Order: sequence, then structure tokens, then C-alpha cells
Amino acid sequence: MPLRGFLGLLTRARASRRVGVGIALGPSSLRAVVVERAGPRLRLLAAQETPCDTSQGEPLTRALAEVRQRLRVTAPVVLGVPSTSAILTTVQPLVVTPRRAALAVQFELQQHLPFELADAAWHYQWLQRPRQAVAAAMRHSLLEERLSACRRAGFAVRAVAVNGVAALNAASLLAPPSRGATTAWLTLVDPQQAEWSVLGPDRLQVVPVTSPSADALWEHVAASWQALRAEGVEAGPPVWLVGPPEALAPAQQALAGVAVERADFTKAVSFGAARVEAPDRVAVALGLALQGVGAAPLPLNLLDGTQREAQARMVHRASLVAGGVCLAVTLLAGANGMLTVRERRIGVQRALEQRERLYQTLRPEIRVLIQRQQRTEGRSLQLAQLAADSPALTRCLAQIAGAMPREVWLTALDGSTGDRLLEGLLEGRATSFQDVTKFLEQLKSQAGMTTVKPLSTNVITDEALGKEVIAFSVQVQRPLQPEAAP
Repeated sequence: MPLRGFLGLLTRARASRRVGVGIALGPSSLRAVVVERAGPRLRLLAAQETPCDTSQGEPLTRALAEVRQRLRVTAPVVLGVPSTSAILTTVQPLVVTPRRAALAVQFELQQHLPFELADAAWHYQWLQRPRQAVAAAMRHSLLEERLSACRRAGFAVRAVAVNGVAALNAASLLAPPSRGATTAWLTLVDPQQAEWSVLGPDRLQVVPVTSPSADALWEHVAASWQALRAEGVEAGPPVWLVGPPEALAPAQQALAGVAVERADFTKAVSFGAARVEAPDRVAVALGLALQGVGAAPLPLNLLDGTQREAQARMVHRASLVAGGVCLAVTLLAGANGMLTVRERRIGVQRALEQRERLYQTLRPEIRVLIQRQQRTEGRSLQLAQLAADSPALTRCLAQIAGAMPREVWLTALDGSTGDRLLEGLLEGRATSFQDVTKFLEQLKSQAGMTTVKPLSTNVITDEALGKEVIAFSVQVQRPLQPEAAP
């Protein structure tokens, strides 16, 4: 078999094995059993009976400590209290809904209690008949005395049940409850005390029977049976007896006309190597152990309310802790985020400050470079414009040269272009005023000047020629691309 499959079988086998410990407190002794459940099979591992006065705290603690030492119990136990210490009754709530079932049972149970329900530990279970429940209640003070003794002895208590109900749980091993039938069990608690446990479709009764002597016990048993029958209890045969073999004949005589059969739990539970002299004496503890392994038909638990409150407090505490952890994580994450943002902001601010300082340092140099760049770009534009207009200027100069008479010469020429116009300033010399006038006319007719505006004409002596000449200056203007002649 593969290792994984073997481990799976081992895990399921361990999960299917459960151990239950039941401790029944009687009037003059306590009885404990340890039961192991493996699937449908039950096996008695150990049993112990210790005499003590269970109503006193110190003797009970010592007896529990002795049982724990002898049985070597480590698992939580199911504790059974005497039926005389608790109130067990059957209630029928008027209105039963899943959400208000506990409240309805609580209202009905209060009618049967001589004390306030707030002062009691209580629990209920539904019977076979709809809207019929069995409820048990016990004063908190009495229950706390037993629980304190268990804690001092080192026991952890899983549940607290009533011995009469535990006897019915043990009886289910031999006679499982059937629908519509009533079953009666007579349990001999000690030589002077017995207990009736009656389970039917609409009732569960536990009736203690106490006698001042062992000889008169059966008379009280017969009288209690007649009282039960007067209340309408019709138990189907047989009536089961939980007691020693020698008690069967007196029971048959006391319950004349009714079949009585002695319960033999060795048929339902494997006792194995456990040495139990009287199996019937541990029947109640066996029923408690059945509740510990989850095999009890009526798992009444007087600690149910306390355990629910403790669980609710634990869940509330866990939710508070989880909420606190989440809040702390949120605060830490927020603080971390704020610190990260602050660090980034400081880093950006430092970078900007560094850039600003660098800019302030380089600002004069950048300004000079920008101005130089602007001048260079302006010159580049001028050169580009000049390169573009050079053919027109060349043609214009050629035309001006062609329009000059022989007696006229130029000393200066200044030209510029703009708004698709060619403008210029001509300065020159002429031998006479007639030559100047002829040159101005030929600028219009031959050079294509649209505007010819004389600025000055003066008579000066030319040192190179040694005679008087006419100095003139003329402003001319024409389009860069003259219109074609029609």
C-alpha cells in the first residue's frame, strides 16, 4: 500500500475512535467508567467505584482525585448528578419556531421551578412527539460545588447530566426507544434507594424511590409503580431491572402481573480485560460515557448555556483581537504610506531646489546664449532672405546700370527688401542738371521703378575732376517681381 493511502487509513481510524469518561455521583459513592467507541462497537476500558459522601466538597474532591489517579484519565469527563439534586420535567410549548424554541421552553420550564430560572443551569431536548420537550434544571450554587470539586481534582468537565436520563441512555443499548411505545427502567441505586426512569413518546419521568430500610424498599417500589400507572404510564413488557441477579425475584414479586427482565450490559458492551464485578452498578456511569462519545439518544447538558456564553465570549474576544490587529495593521500601513509619500515629496522638493539653484547659477550664461542664438537666427534669416532675393537684386542693379547716362555715375547704393518691395537709396554725381533729370526718367522707363523720389541736388566741386558737378540722392522703390507686361 502506498504511504499516502496508509496515512489516510490511519487518520480515519484515529478519527473514528473516541473515548468517553462518565462519572456518576450517587448518595454514598461515585462510579466512573472509561468507554472507547470504534465505529458501532463499544468497549469498556476501565471502571472504578469509590465510596464517599458526594454532598461534601472535600470528601468528593479526594474521591475524584483517587479515581483520576487509578483510571489515569486525561480526557474531559461527563459528570452525572443525582436526580434528587435536579428538576426534570416534560414541557409542551404553545408556539414552537426554530428561532424562538429556547424562549418557549424557558417560559414553560419556569412554571415548574421553585426558584428563578436565572439562578439555574438548564437544558432541554425534544422527544419523539412533536412540540414535546424534556427539560432539566439545577441551581447554579449546587452545580458549582460539584464543578469546583472536579477542578480541584484535576478533571475537565465536558458536560453535566442527570443520572436518571443517563440510565435511559445506557438502556438504549439494550432496548432502543421505539415510536409510540413506553419503556420503564428500575435502577437500584443502593440497598435503600431505587429510581424509576420512564421514557415514552410524550413523556420522560425520573422518579426516585427512597426507603428507610432495605427490607421496605420493595414495598415503596410497588407503591411508586402503582402511582405511575395511575398517571397513565402503560409500559410495554418487560420492565427492565438494573440491579444484581438476586434482586430479580423481589422485583417480580413487587411488580406482580408485570414481566420483569434484568438488564445485562455485557451483551451490548465489550468488557474485555476490564474487571467489573457488578456491571449493573456502573450502568449510569456507562450512560454518561455514551454521551461523551456521542452515542446518547438524550444528551442533556446542564452546562450548555454556560458553554455557549463562554464560546460567545471567546468569539467576541477573538473578533476584538482580530479587529485590533486589523486596526493596527491599517494604522501601520497608513503610517507607512504617509511616511513613503512624505519621503517622496521631500525627494521631489530637494530635486526641484537643486534644479532651481542650478538654474540660478546658469541663468546669466543661458541669457547670453539665448541672445546670441537670437542674433544668429536673425542673421540666418537675413542671409536666407538675401539668398532668396539675390536674383532680383542683381537684375535691379543691372537695370539701374543700364539706365545711367554716360555723364552720371553712382557713389553709393543702399538697398533693402520688405513687404514684397525692393527699396533703395542712390547717391551719385552728374555733370549737369539735365543729366540728373534724364537719369530719373530712365529709372522709371528702363529700370521699372514705380517710385523715384529726388531727395537732394547740390552743386559741389569734385576734387578728382577739378570742376563743379551736381551731387544728388534719389529714393527708389519697385516690386521684387515686376508684373509681366500685358
